[in-house]
Amino acid sequence: MFKISLQLCVLALALFEVVENRVIVQRSTDYSIHGYLTERICWWNEICKEEFQSQFKCKCPEWSFCRAPGRYYNAFCSMTATGYIWSQPGLRGV
Repeated sequence: MFKISLQLCVLALALFEVVENRVIVQRSTDYSIHGYLTERICWWNEICKEEFQSQFKCKCPEWSFCRAPGRYYNAFCSMTATGYIWSQPGLRGV
């Protein structure tokens, strides 16, 4: 019985090491955009930045991210922190 318990512990530790060394969340954060076309809060899943634009369309709520599948795609407000994340500055007066 002790031998089986010991083997299970060793197996659990080995699996933990494999999971710990994997990259679970892949994301890239971009801080290059500093302004807004309109200073308003976006709706959930609304386009917050259009591709090839130098300003954000709107600001995502605090609990979401302005994210896209890559740098040259439209970005949407999403709660998922994976993909290409556009860091948004705060709005003035809000």
